[in-house]
Amino acid sequence: MKAIRSKGFDPARIGWEESIFHTANGYLGVRASLEEGAPENAFTVRGTYINALYDIKDIKYGEKLYGFPETAQGIVNLTDVQTVRLWVDGEFFSLTEGEILKYEREVRMDKGFSQRSITWRSPNGKEVQIRVRRMASLNQRELFILSYRVRPLNFEGEIVLEGEENGNVENFSNPDDPRVSAESPKHLFVQEARRVDDATLIVSTTGRSDLTVACAVKYRLDEGGEATSRVDGERVLTRVTYLAEQDEDVTLTKYCVFTDSRREADPRAAALGILNEAAELDPEYWMIRQQEKLDRFWEESRVTVDGDKKLQASLDYSLYTLFCSAGRDEISNVPAKGLSGEGYEGHYFWDSEIYIFPFFLLTNPDIAKNMLAYRHHILPEAREHAKTMGHEKGALYAWRTISGSECSGYYPSGSAQYHLSGDVAHSFIQYYLATGDIAFMRDKGAEVLVETARLFMDAGHWVDGAFHLDCVTGPDEYTCIVNNNFYTNAAAGQNLLWATKIILDLRKAGMADEVTEKLAITDVELMAFVDAGENMLLPYDSLRGIHAQDDSFLKKTPVDLAYIPEENFPLLMHCHPLWLYRHQVCKQADTVLAHYLFEDLADEDIMRRSYDYYEKCTTHDSSLSTCVFSIMAAKLGDMDKAMDYFRRTATLDLDDTHGNTRDGIHTANMGGVYLGIVAGFGGLRIKEDGLHLSPRLPEKWDGYSFTVKHMGATINIQVRKNRCTLELLNGEPVTVFISGKKVKVKDKTKVDL
Repeated sequence: MKAIRSKGFDPARIGWEESIFHTANGYLGVRASLEEGAPENAFTVRGTYINALYDIKDIKYGEKLYGFPETAQGIVNLTDVQTVRLWVDGEFFSLTEGEILKYEREVRMDKGFSQRSITWRSPNGKEVQIRVRRMASLNQRELFILSYRVRPLNFEGEIVLEGEENGNVENFSNPDDPRVSAESPKHLFVQEARRVDDATLIVSTTGRSDLTVACAVKYRLDEGGEATSRVDGERVLTRVTYLAEQDEDVTLTKYCVFTDSRREADPRAAALGILNEAAELDPEYWMIRQQEKLDRFWEESRVTVDGDKKLQASLDYSLYTLFCSAGRDEISNVPAKGLSGEGYEGHYFWDSEIYIFPFFLLTNPDIAKNMLAYRHHILPEAREHAKTMGHEKGALYAWRTISGSECSGYYPSGSAQYHLSGDVAHSFIQYYLATGDIAFMRDKGAEVLVETARLFMDAGHWVDGAFHLDCVTGPDEYTCIVNNNFYTNAAAGQNLLWATKIILDLRKAGMADEVTEKLAITDVELMAFVDAGENMLLPYDSLRGIHAQDDSFLKKTPVDLAYIPEENFPLLMHCHPLWLYRHQVCKQADTVLAHYLFEDLADEDIMRRSYDYYEKCTTHDSSLSTCVFSIMAAKLGDMDKAMDYFRRTATLDLDDTHGNTRDGIHTANMGGVYLGIVAGFGGLRIKEDGLHLSPRLPEKWDGYSFTVKHMGATINIQVRKNRCTLELLNGEPVTVFISGKKVKVKDKTKVDL
């Protein structure tokens, strides 16, 4: 496995590099900012983040109506520990002075670190080789290590390194882009900045959420280094001087620990305690443990493609970044930008359930279980949100949130997206079908399914024997406040049916009493769930032979996207929402997504006609779209389209095709890269009767393979021309359906395609 690399210094790409080469471990994320500081006028965000650590800010409205959220949460930029300044025999190292002889950045996905390598000639001709290595530990979540090595190449003399910890930080903002924060208030306030024995300690609190963050740092020096430290207000500076020999390295290593009050009763004591233990161990110890963790990860999770090195690199980067982005506790999830930037303000969306969750469900069910535990943890806030929206019962999950309350001030494409509650239910159902973990469904899952089902019962109504859901918004955010969005109704129907099924399964297992009593569930209510679920209206247009996106979409004015200038995309940045709402134009997959997730609701001919129709009016302005079109194109047998959409998905961040990777990577799209292979070309679906596969091989590939976990078994799946080989790596034999054929996987099983 090779690294992702970028060669040559380009000030215009600093923001992109900060996102791509960030380091994270699910709890802590650090952008790959230049230690010495960025050149003037270059885009840079010096960011450090803790997953689910937030502050509160007011939402401002021109006209505020009842139920509009008054405040929002946003991820907080934390104490900056990235700064290291270098003087080479008295000359300050700067990329804008002297001469850059070599410049390379890389992320080593096999070893779990990012690295910057520079060969620089000073204005006076002194040449040095610089290597900066960063690691967010996968074994000690609070630990970030930065190692700065300098080697004189044509002289011997004084090397001075100055490290800095700075508590005076602010969040990034862009008032012209709705995808990032529009204001930049100061969220973090230093309460204490000082030396504690041989460590730096900065303790800060958030302005309104009243959360505490502690940052503790220790330096490890090479022999011969002389260090002095001083406190300068909210900064602590440590200067180290070496008398360096030619061709010999001198190194400064920073051990940095971050703790927070959402997880620790005393973050200050916890930070110092963790730091003291971590700093007792050499950086190499942490590197070895990092690689051990990743060896296991790649063994269980890697997807391989034979015959396309660029796509393989994109696959590896996507899966590695997903692994480093996911929270590991019930108060955190997967932010829309991972922990790589402040785009979407660190919020969790439906992206987590539909695009990211499947990867962990199939490769690391424990992380998937944590993601579901988060949704159960914020269930009280979802109930409260439902009440605010006028419902007497049920749970409506917030469209964008951190701690559970709604953070979207624009309800047409925010709170109106009721499908989110169905998406959450869908992920619990998929987890149960993939693991059989009925104890978890008793403890958490059943409650979520019942409360989200109650929401849809309260939101819907009966018309001529069919159950309707009015005034909702589906996944397509260019079509808002409609009646009977096909996707929403399909998700709600599954939710309603499964709320009953899980209670019946718990009864069979003798585990239903506690849940039934807690939720006051009656058989009458369960029968009502089934009645509504079985009679859910699924809009269908008999003239075109397709499922309509909603009751009104096909009556709107069509748009020929070919006549819209390329510079006007994404349309949300150039068109008033009402213009979008009045036309047949889709931001992203909607009905096509429903055909993927709920494929048994329509036959293949309907799916094909729907695909062809909606493809013509979909802009793919959302990064969540092309992967779905790739998956469905593969299912329908159009491999050219499937490959085209898959390449667009896989290269989105590495090639910065949307032009906004500098705000953070597109985490859900990376989940889509995984699904493009596994659910698209592999045709994997998890259904009530078991695991289904319908493998297809793109013409230019020699083959592909992936490993999945299902019902306690680990199965490696290899697809080659005309053959699919399944190998049981561990666990009990399991039944799998290959293109509809039932196969018992015992050891190694070969199936002709």
